[in-house]
Amino acid sequence: MLNFYFWKIRMLTEERKTIVKTTKLPEYLAYCRSYIWPSIRTAGGQILCVVGGVIGTPKTHLVQMTHFEKFEDLKTSQGAWSTDRSEFIENETVSILQTISSRPKDIIPPEDRRPFYGLRKFYISPSNIKEFVECSQDGIWPRIEKMGASIIGMWTTLSSTTPTEITLLTGYNSLSHWEETRFDSLNLNELSNQIWDREEALRKRRNEITINTSVAFMESVEF
Repeated sequence: MLNFYFWKIRMLTEERKTIVKTTKLPEYLAYCRSYIWPSIRTAGGQILCVVGGVIGTPKTHLVQMTHFEKFEDLKTSQGAWSTDRSEFIENETVSILQTISSRPKDIIPPEDRRPFYGLRKFYISPSNIKEFVECSQDGIWPRIEKMGASIIGMWTTLSSTTPTEITLLTGYNSLSHWEETRFDSLNLNELSNQIWDREEALRKRRNEITINTSVAFMESVEF
């Protein structure tokens, strides 16, 4: 059984949401490539993705997920953001997330990265976190990764809340690829009965314990 409380307990991820001024996106990304992202890597951060909206949010709404092995590295990395960037951005918020599953991997290999990502939020009771992770990891992920998707990570907020927010980041090759992996669009003949039945049962249970959910389909920004 998965004991998420002890799963990579020191692994933290910063989720940084930045709303960039409409005319400033290319200039801001160039600034990040030259100054901010190299500084974060020097501080020990692994940038998992930088994405802009395609469906659900505008392209100027950026989300950057950065993984840290140590809290001290996360604190050091804040120096990269300390310069005044008000000429580029309208608003910015940050959440500190903790790993609750086998993902993210310690190092994300190039073959795991994708040009598009689904950033999904779930809201559940804090008492259901362990079961939620098991339903996802054991019931849903094997099939969609077999279809070419890439589970980058699953997290919850470092601070405890009710309901609890769960973040899931999954990579896809295209919008049509994302649509093909949806459970409702599958052809039963293409899957074994065992895989189908297991996923159907665990997916149903995950839906039962989910209070609310939303997803934004986003495109990767080169970093």
